Amino acid sequence: MSVNTIAGIFGCGLLSLAMAATGFRLERLSVRARIAAMLAAGLAVFVPIGELSVAGYVRGVTGDLSMTTLVLAGAACMAQLIGRALIGPRDRRALLWVVAAGAVFLYPFALGLTHFDPYALGFGSVGFVTTLLLLTLAAWYARLNLIVLVVIAAVPAYLGGAYESRNLWDYLIDPLVSVYALAWLLAGVSRRHLGSIKLAIGHSAGR
Repeated sequence: MSVNTIAGIFGCGLLSLAMAATGFRLERLSVRARIAAMLAAGLAVFVPIGELSVAGYVRGVTGDLSMTTLVLAGAACMAQLIGRALIGPRDRRALLWVVAAGAVFLYPFALGLTHFDPYALGFGSVGFVTTLLLLTLAAWYARLNLIVLVVIAAVPAYLGGAYESRNLWDYLIDPLVSVYALAWLLAGVSRRHLGSIKLAIGHSAGR
């Protein structure tokens, strides 16, 4: 089994663990029960069932996952173990806005709607790398540490060839986290819109 395959399976296994831990709400259990449940879930995810493990089957559907997905999945697992969130609302919101903007920039154009292909920038474009560096510096200055952490995780993984892909985009975002970011932001907009409507109705009723 190649290093690329191991890295990809590990990432998909981490995502599976995060989904299982969040779905079963492990934070309601004692610390020992949480640890035991995570160990059992880890065995269930990584031990082969037939030719592949659950993580392997997930990888067959999702492909290799970006560092953004892995950082969020790892934080979700830790949150369930220690009983509190590791990522603050401000950091999460900023990261998901950046992911959503990147997805809107990348995927529609990559489908061939225009002659411009932003995916090609990930093959070592100086402009793309410079933009990423400036974004990281701006995030560091604004103390948006989650964005900085994702870039710090993605760039060495890219340079070290953790995955078979040699495109930096694939280490930064993937369709799964892109859909999650867009859905999360749209849900937030909907909640604010409904809140405004309820507030307006309350004011009208109070007159």
